[in-house]
Amino acid sequence: MSDKLFDSLSDYWWDENGPFKALHSFNLTRVKYIKDNLGKNDLKDLRILDIGCGGGILCEPLSRLGAVVTGIDTNKKAISAAKAHAKKENLNTIKEDSFDLITCMEVLEHVSDLNEIILNSKKLLKKNGYFFGSTINKSLSSYFFAIFVAENILKIVPKGTHEWQKLIKPNHLKKSFLQNGFSSFQSENVLYNPINNSWKISNLSKINYLFFAINQ
Repeated sequence: MSDKLFDSLSDYWWDENGPFKALHSFNLTRVKYIKDNLGKNDLKDLRILDIGCGGGILCEPLSRLGAVVTGIDTNKKAISAAKAHAKKENLNTIKEDSFDLITCMEVLEHVSDLNEIILNSKKLLKKNGYFFGSTINKSLSSYFFAIFVAENILKIVPKGTHEWQKLIKPNHLKKSFLQNGFSSFQSENVLYNPINNSWKISNLSKINYLFFAINQ
């Protein structure tokens, strides 16, 4: 997604029935996935970096669970929206330089250099720190459902949001993390139900997936 498209959507980050409706509902599954794999009911005092934070949709629930969260994004209007909403919710914006955990949700399918993201994340993560993410599988199913249907029929994401050639197969992503010094890469498929705007872990989906890797 281009900065120009993000700019046009900057006023809608916190509209839960707007263009980011599916991301808001995805938070329930994303946060549960993080807590379950960390074995924690809360994230008290964990230092978390959210890469590609957008308007702060994931930053805020992580902060409410006790984490100290830093959100970064290349889009200035998205950062402004995140800061404004955090201030409204009386949540602090904090800068750190070393992290227990990095989140990178719905971002990797937009970047041109996957290895650069992974290497820079490794430098910022503490030893045995976790990298949690979500992205879209590269498959015929994802082309049809995540791009054609989502953008043209259901219209739950703006046109031009995703480029099929940038989507990432789980095995390719696993290889990239392991080659860059991470271990214990695991992934789980997730399935979106547009009828009730909900997400769940599923063995059937070849579209979206959650994953984590551990910094050696």
